[in-house]
Amino acid sequence: RRGEIFGIGGLAGQGKIGIPNGIMGLYPSTGTMKAFGKELDLSKLGEALSHGIAFVSEDRRGVGLLLGESIEQNVVFSAIQIKDDFTYKIGPTRFFNQKKARQHTLDMIHLLDIRCTGSSQTVGSLSGGNQQKVCLARALTINPEILIVSEPTRGIDYGLKAGLGSLLQEVAAEGTAVFLVTHDVEFAAEYAGRVVMLFDGKVACDGPKHEVLS
Repeated sequence: RRGEIFGIGGLAGQGKIGIPNGIMGLYPSTGTMKAFGKELDLSKLGEALSHGIAFVSEDRRGVGLLLGESIEQNVVFSAIQIKDDFTYKIGPTRFFNQKKARQHTLDMIHLLDIRCTGSSQTVGSLSGGNQQKVCLARALTINPEILIVSEPTRGIDYGLKAGLGSLLQEVAAEGTAVFLVTHDVEFAAEYAGRVVMLFDGKVACDGPKHEVLS
């Protein structure tokens, strides 16, 4: 629901990662997916993104990032692709608005505390935790109605977890539906409101976190 952090948890191999990857068209999938009453064609890569669903993948190096490109290019990439944002038009031709993109990226670096030398630093040279933040910055840049975050605490330390959790709470408070997929039960217990636990690809329990995780 809008304004809610909804968690899906379970041990490795129970099927939780397949759900967001199926929604985003990265895995073959069957069934029905509706976002705010609109049914999506899961066979089309990019369909979910075009309907306001942003995804921060657990595979940030393989799926989530352009490792050889700058932080700036990574942050604005999806917004350019689906919204023509950070561009301007002269006649029939669109041009990249570098000034706008750079300022937005600097704002995101400050908001997420991305440890870097500047917006032009290549993402491949960042630490794992900071790469995770760049993925999140790109997702937030499209102002999604639904934000799916898969295994956000993998490879980051306790201090970064707390900051990430607080940020997700702020995003939800602004009306975004946050879909948290994680094996980290403590993180789900701290920040999700409602939790589904999967076992062998099926829902084992579903309810308020204090009931499911007690």
